Amino acid sequence: MSDKNILITQEIGSFRKPEYLSRIFHSIEGKPEFSELAGKAALETLKIFHESGLMNSGIAGEMFRWEMYEYLARRIRNIEFHGKVRSFDNRYYNKGSVAGEISLTSSPHSEELEFILKQTKVPLKIPVTGPYTMADWSFNDHYGSRLQLADAFADLIRGEIETIQRIWKKYRGDEVMQIQIDEPAATTHPSEMDIVIESVNRSVRGIKGLETSIHVCYSKDYRMLYDRLPELELNGLNLEYSNRDFLTPGTGPSARPGFNDIGYFSEINSTLSKPKFLGIGVTDVHIDTIESVDLIADRIRESLRYVEDPGLIRLNPDCGLRTRSREIGYEKLRNMSLARDKIISEL
Repeated sequence: MSDKNILITQEIGSFRKPEYLSRIFHSIEGKPEFSELAGKAALETLKIFHESGLMNSGIAGEMFRWEMYEYLARRIRNIEFHGKVRSFDNRYYNKGSVAGEISLTSSPHSEELEFILKQTKVPLKIPVTGPYTMADWSFNDHYGSRLQLADAFADLIRGEIETIQRIWKKYRGDEVMQIQIDEPAATTHPSEMDIVIESVNRSVRGIKGLETSIHVCYSKDYRMLYDRLPELELNGLNLEYSNRDFLTPGTGPSARPGFNDIGYFSEINSTLSKPKFLGIGVTDVHIDTIESVDLIADRIRESLRYVEDPGLIRLNPDCGLRTRSREIGYEKLRNMSLARDKIISEL
């Protein structure tokens, strides 16, 4: 197997915006100068990703989006807003109420994707906010149940993926388009895992030419997600592990507690006719500490104890790096890439 197909390094999605964009983002959004500045920031971020050694550049750090919920909700008919709430990463967004049948007023991802595709031919992964998170983070004043609400979001998202795939094919032809369904809410209500699986599957079902994954962060127990692997109609999972891990080097269950449950994932994954890949968070995005190459390498070694096929492991930060400075974000990605190179030399 080629080194290019194993231990692929990837960015999860968001990256800190440069100050010249973040300072005036909301005041210029929708104006001609916004696209110019967001595009400039995207190109600078692509350069950072390239210089860090990253193998998959996401969508250049999501410079065209402020956050994951309201950005999409603002482009949906029959969502009314009633005020701000605090998100899991201590940012604020306006929470919406679904007051009628929902549909998109415009494509949320087309401008961003087309700009990036014009600028680079590097591998890209497009993050899309998932249907369950959109449903869970919204008030429901229209649909008869939370399942119906999540399914309505899934249908809307599937239509958006079909829209951006037409743009993708214009620039990349038959190259597989990578879609990451972002579902931070996925494991917050254990009794609703049926809704999570149904709505996520529905959001990509029937679309050919995709590689699909789900990203979940800061779950109390990923086992409830692992248990549903046989039903999940996606190619892989991108999850966080370093946030619950130690900052000291070493391998083994006691040295690397954040990675212990990968063994449970591997047990279930090995029973599937087509195993899923696992994107493993090897650097913590909620601390400024820049983990050493040796520490990250130990985290990769620990992961390989459970998932022996390196072709089924990808390496990523726990979550998007927007909460860290651009300088620290670069250093974390750079050390992740160097650690990957170190492990490759040992295989």
